[in-house]
Amino acid sequence: MLPYIHRLDSKHLKSIYNDGEKYRGEFGMLVVKEFDKGPCQFAFVVSKKIGNAVQRHAMTRLLRQITIETLKEYGLENKPYKCQYIAFKYCNTYEKLKDEYSKQIRMAFTNS
Repeated sequence: MLPYIHRLDSKHLKSIYNDGEKYRGEFGMLVVKEFDKGPCQFAFVVSKKIGNAVQRHAMTRLLRQITIETLKEYGLENKPYKCQYIAFKYCNTYEKLKDEYSKQIRMAFTNS
């Protein structure tokens, strides 16, 4: 479970999407926006194009677990960024999704 402190409130999603930097991959797009203060926070948007509720929920669970590991691996816990991941293609393989997600995170946070 993603810790509460790292969960992004849905009221920020529109401004992040409009003003943030976008990093597109095969399974989804990472949108990142820098804020003044606060911990790094994430939200997930999973499109209905992915499939039924079971597949969407499985994708969300994979993304949450990968995000927890990524926060620790790259030391992002205290960086003032708000991020949303918009998933638009189903991936049930943990390794593939983690590789792509890690590439997007590296691109987003090495450019900042």
